[in-house]
Amino acid sequence: MDELSFLVSTFTPEATHRVAKHLIGYATIQYMDRGRIFLAYDNREYTLEGKWFWPAYPGPYTVFHRAPGCDSWSHRHLAFQGPLLVRWMANGLWPTEPQRAPTGKDWPAYFDEMRMLAATPTRWSRLRALNMLEGLLLVLAENRQDQPDREPWLQQVLTQLNEEPADYIQIARSSGMGLSTLRRRFQTATGTSIHEHRLLARIAKARTMLTETDLPLKAVSDILGYQNVHYFNRQFKRFVGVPPGRYRQSR
Repeated sequence: MDELSFLVSTFTPEATHRVAKHLIGYATIQYMDRGRIFLAYDNREYTLEGKWFWPAYPGPYTVFHRAPGCDSWSHRHLAFQGPLLVRWMANGLWPTEPQRAPTGKDWPAYFDEMRMLAATPTRWSRLRALNMLEGLLLVLAENRQDQPDREPWLQQVLTQLNEEPADYIQIARSSGMGLSTLRRRFQTATGTSIHEHRLLARIAKARTMLTETDLPLKAVSDILGYQNVHYFNRQFKRFVGVPPGRYRQSR
């Protein structure tokens, strides 16, 4: 579960805000069911009206706000982070453009239930929220046309990055490219550097070990390959916001 961590979610019935930024280390799914907005990823621009889903994710500079002539729109969003996001990208599940909401489902109710579960501090609620989020991405993927299912080289790289220790040079060679090319292609495909992805995966493993085992912090640190527990504490707090000991107590 901790391969994906939910961060924050909102529902704004009369949204008038403006977003203009690079997302760093996390992604969001946005949903509107009323109104009209302007949306741009770098130089790709769209005007959306009615019922739409759209992503915001590391990589492009993302801008959206109400379109001219529109007073407000009805807006929902859910933010999350973790290495599972990169696997969704590799498998073709992650949308990179806005997509009209498929018919046949009450998406406002679906999104609100998913948001509620994501905010509930129990393991099973978060698992159900993850299931709903992945289900939404599957429905959107099934409704997209002319899009490749996956990136085979990225799948291979992700598998090798899960190994300890990960040899970046060897991973690049086995993928038929130089290390600088691998770094560039990985960043372009996922919006995250190889090193950042490795750190997120390591922190995800730490979260699981802290909640599902009684191992001392030093043992967790050693298993994950940290040279000392103090550096593990600092890095965990950087990504999660609290030290590992406090994180364990809060679960």
